[in-house]
Amino acid sequence: MSLPFVNNYTPPKPCSNPDPEAVLASREPYDINFSFPLHLDTLACPTVRLTPFVPTLHARTFWEPIGTQARELFKYYPFRLDTLAHFLSAVETRRQHPDNCVFAIFDRTRRPDGADSEDGRLAGVMALINTSMQHMNTEIGLVVVLPAFQGTHVARTALGLLLRYCLQTPAASPPGLGLRRVRWSAHPRNKPSIGLAKRMGFREEGILRWTFVIPDVEEMKREARVLEREGEEGWGRDSVCLAICWDDWDNGAGATVESLLQQPLVA
Repeated sequence: MSLPFVNNYTPPKPCSNPDPEAVLASREPYDINFSFPLHLDTLACPTVRLTPFVPTLHARTFWEPIGTQARELFKYYPFRLDTLAHFLSAVETRRQHPDNCVFAIFDRTRRPDGADSEDGRLAGVMALINTSMQHMNTEIGLVVVLPAFQGTHVARTALGLLLRYCLQTPAASPPGLGLRRVRWSAHPRNKPSIGLAKRMGFREEGILRWTFVIPDVEEMKREARVLEREGEEGWGRDSVCLAICWDDWDNGAGATVESLLQQPLVA
């Protein structure tokens, strides 16, 4: 008797590393493919603003100051980001799913060198990933602050804007998505990332073991765990899991974030 089922699954084609020249030469409007409303007023304050990352507008400016520092800068990440092509592939992989959106971070206290067309200077990226309207939660990932902006107001303010956008209710002013939970995941050795999340109201919930496979990159393997099974080495990393929820927001975290967002930059 034959089995009453079949499995016709075929794996999807992986998102290959695109040709940067072809991507950046495109003149077509960029489809961010995000299934949630964008509230750009909510995503801006006097010192920082967030806007969807558009490769033709932002990729070269973003990658130029990273260059040869990429492997060290991204040593805590679970995937390779050591070339512009790798980065564009990471952006495209997230764009293909409508529960993700990559944002460009602009520091409004600095003007671009020799240009005044943009409101501020490109300072990094942050993304919303794995957003679920059914379960009203999301995660902040792909967090990259350019070296010249690290240790400034940029990271905490950009994170505060995303939290306001996620946790503020749709009826609030400015409006948000009304989500109930925002996650943050960090490499256990990435103390600045963990510290930033805690300062912004996230609570540490535990360590998720072996959450990511680490690629064969020496800088990343130095920060990873290794286990041998049947003669084969497996490199991976754990993740510290943190979250901020709607009750945290309503019970003081929201007011604290809003006060931060309205502060003028102190020189």
